Amino acid sequence: MKYLYRIVNALLAAAIFPVALLLEFVILRLSTSIVDAGVEETFTLKQIIGFFTGSDRLFGFSYDQIKSPGSSFTFPEALDPVKGQLIAVAVTFAIAIIAAVFIIFWSIFSNRRIPVIISSVIGIVSVIAMNICFNSAAAPLLDGTISVIELFSSGWIMSLLGNMVSVDTLCFAGFHNGMIIVFIAILIWTAAFYIVEIGEPKEEKLSEKAKKKSK
Repeated sequence: MKYLYRIVNALLAAAIFPVALLLEFVILRLSTSIVDAGVEETFTLKQIIGFFTGSDRLFGFSYDQIKSPGSSFTFPEALDPVKGQLIAVAVTFAIAIIAAVFIIFWSIFSNRRIPVIISSVIGIVSVIAMNICFNSAAAPLLDGTISVIELFSSGWIMSLLGNMVSVDTLCFAGFHNGMIIVFIAILIWTAAFYIVEIGEPKEEKLSEKAKKKSK
């Protein structure tokens, strides 16, 4: 039974990776003053990484089309006011991933449940904090304090648009909820196993202890 607990724990924790990479990462809706319409897209983390590496497109554009010719990626100066929040997003995301990795390796080598519970709680808190930090970073883009055009001011396509583009929606999509669900599932599985273990007959527990001592 304990081996089953550890295997399921490790598999649940490993589910964090496809959830983070493949579920919808962010929702972005842009509108223009030219026409009374907007464009809304959802992107996965895999698509965003692919955009900057040149293997994917966002809104039909590649990164090469909106950057200055011959220039490499640099952190946009327009985002300096929210740089701290964006760093916090990256740090809290990394903490959640590290918590999942810890659970995987701990489940492989140990039956103890307290570290798994603590790591799951840390993962949940980290994801919630990540969402708060992202919303804080997105606020200046939503209220117009930072123009989306300023992020690509040197790209010829974006320069033509001027200040006619505004951001109506910018928030996390489903991936962060998926990560929280995974950590909650680990907590529930751990609690269920603990309840089952409590209900085991005392004779079985004593025999298990005797086997360990004999070894």
